[in-house]
Amino acid sequence: DRSKKPLQVTEIGEQIIKQAQIIVNEAGRMNDIVAQQKGYIGGEFRVGIIPTVSPTLLPMFLTNFINKYPKVCLKIEEQTTENILKKIGDGTYDAGILATPLANPSIIERPLYYEPFVAYIPVNHRLQNSKTIYTGDLDVNDILMLEDGHCFKDSVLNICQELNSHDKSKHPSLPVEIKSGSFATLIRLANEGMGMTLLPYLHTLNLAESEQKNLHYFEEPSPAR
Repeated sequence: DRSKKPLQVTEIGEQIIKQAQIIVNEAGRMNDIVAQQKGYIGGEFRVGIIPTVSPTLLPMFLTNFINKYPKVCLKIEEQTTENILKKIGDGTYDAGILATPLANPSIIERPLYYEPFVAYIPVNHRLQNSKTIYTGDLDVNDILMLEDGHCFKDSVLNICQELNSHDKSKHPSLPVEIKSGSFATLIRLANEGMGMTLLPYLHTLNLAESEQKNLHYFEEPSPAR
């Protein structure tokens, strides 16, 4: 549509582009069928992965994968869950590594592992002396969370569903709203007395020894993703 600035694809144009993507993807699958019959594993494999998983999970398998499948060109991108689902749907990605369940009937899910949540509670916090943490101990007003768009934040809120009924005057929130895209930032803010936070288990393995002492584990069965 040349009447728009910038130029825009028309409605029929959108349909043609989608059909063209299907044709290109299906044509590529013909080569895959032949390769599989010959026992050949190669070509390009495109994967989307959520940012709260990639720093800890990728180092655990990437080297082994490259050594085992040297003819595979692995392309990995960090994206939000929403973008990964969209790109799997339009054929941009072959697969995604996300937190499940996705409730998407057009995508096949294969659970890889279950990762417990761990509480990071700094010195002088009201829960610091609690050896075991219960979900009922949490208060949404003093939990530092990732910014909107991260599914990890949604998982934390799901754990804290019962907190909606908590008396906010019991543990009043700070007079500042803090949202970050980094666990490292949340940990530093917690150390400054801004509250506590929840971390995925694999992330806790890389913490400094001085920070390890602030980790508290939930009563079993531990909430996990």
